[in-house]
Amino acid sequence: MEELRRRISEDLTDAIQGEIRVDRTAVALYSSDASLYEIEPVAVAYPRCSSDVEKLAAYSAEQRIPLIARGSGSGLAGGAIGRGIVVDFSRHMNQVLSISGDRVRVQPGVIRDQLNRQLRSEGRYFAPDPSNSRITTVGGMLGVDAAGSHAVRIGSTRD
Repeated sequence: MEELRRRISEDLTDAIQGEIRVDRTAVALYSSDASLYEIEPVAVAYPRCSSDVEKLAAYSAEQRIPLIARGSGSGLAGGAIGRGIVVDFSRHMNQVLSISGDRVRVQPGVIRDQLNRQLRSEGRYFAPDPSNSRITTVGGMLGVDAAGSHAVRIGSTRD
């Protein structure tokens, strides 16, 4: 495992603008989420831009190392952990890029409540309301089709 971590660090540190971490602290922090599971990743990546994500995806496919997308790690099913490269979108890719008419463009790490604060000025809101919306990322909501207590009336994220 240590050899694989060293190789990943050497291969990706200068290849992306974001960071790659393979140290014991980082892998320990990303070994769990809000679920009961614990799985140690081989590395943690913090992409700064979409080209970093493209490079990580190409590298993981070439090296046959899984990528595990992660927002805030608030999911209860263990979807944000795994034996691969955990990609934390919440650190750098957390901006609302544009609000135009009935379309909103966000990076995957934007927090749902942050998005709604900006949408309020337009008289709109992003309706799904999971119980942990103060920390839930839009990317994570898309990943699990988050809903919330008003799902019967307003639907889920895919709606």
